[in-house]
Amino acid sequence: MKNKYIPYVIIFVGSLATALIRLVVIEGWSLAWHSLFLGIQLIGFTFVWEVIKMLNRFLDKRMPYSAGSTKRLLIQQLCSVLAAFPVFFLFYHLITTYFRPYFVTPQFIAIGTVLGFIVIALMNLFFYNEYLSNQWQQSIEDKAKLQVEAAELQKEKSMMQYHHLKNQVNPHFLFNAFTSLDGLIQANPTVASEYVRHLSKVYRYVLENKENEVVRLNTEMDFIQHYISLLNIRFGDAVNVSVNISSGAREKGIVMVTLQMLIDNAIKHNAVHVKTPLIITVWDEDGSLHVQNNKQLRRQIDHSTKHGLKQLTQLYSYLTESKVTVIDNEKIFDVKIPLL
Repeated sequence: MKNKYIPYVIIFVGSLATALIRLVVIEGWSLAWHSLFLGIQLIGFTFVWEVIKMLNRFLDKRMPYSAGSTKRLLIQQLCSVLAAFPVFFLFYHLITTYFRPYFVTPQFIAIGTVLGFIVIALMNLFFYNEYLSNQWQQSIEDKAKLQVEAAELQKEKSMMQYHHLKNQVNPHFLFNAFTSLDGLIQANPTVASEYVRHLSKVYRYVLENKENEVVRLNTEMDFIQHYISLLNIRFGDAVNVSVNISSGAREKGIVMVTLQMLIDNAIKHNAVHVKTPLIITVWDEDGSLHVQNNKQLRRQIDHSTKHGLKQLTQLYSYLTESKVTVIDNEKIFDVKIPLL
């Protein structure tokens, strides 16, 4: 039920209840007199309510609750009593002139006056409660809006950090790639040509998708095969990357260059030797992608801050409810990425 109808329901129910009490207590009145008295009571209280409602609107413009609720309540109560006085006086006049009940004594009038004052106070408190309710509702909406805005800002911040990280990875990878290419040109021009072909495919992918936050895993896999080929030429048997992705998983989404970043991370943090090769395995399982490597950490970066993985994890938290999980023990390092 809307708030605007509640006062009228209360007035009707209250008047009907007092009418039933009169019907039992007062003897000698006909049903017609009781009905007439009930009608007068309903009209009187409804009129008082409408007067207080207009007074409330008037004071809302000139003396809002936000400027001082106590002062506003006192003034509204005083004005309401003054405005309702003619109604109660007329009601009293009708009772004593036409009904003339035996119970109308000075004590009865005093009690009726106090009750009338209380009824008016309750009507005014109704508006004050409505004001407080609106303020509370507004505060909840403002808080929710601020939380949404904060989440959006945090997401934008996370995306900016991730893009910054990608921009850092690419020059680092390019430096290593050209260093390796320099040696290949002199030692094996044929392999150097193949290396350049794969390198151009890698950077074509980066340029074509640099504005995309999420790409199809199938698209990412086409790119990562060229990246793996570069690693094979560069490290030979010292790095072994195996990929086993189902056809269903290939149709799902992934944040761009996630695989490159995780594979590059494994190479960055682990020692690479032909006798103890770094084994990196990529596979999908239950809607997630695993990138796992055996651990043979480089001593100089044993205590890496792993900012790249943290930023990647934070970005995924805005794209899906599924979390990025990491298994890190003495033997393996496994990153589980939810597919989008």
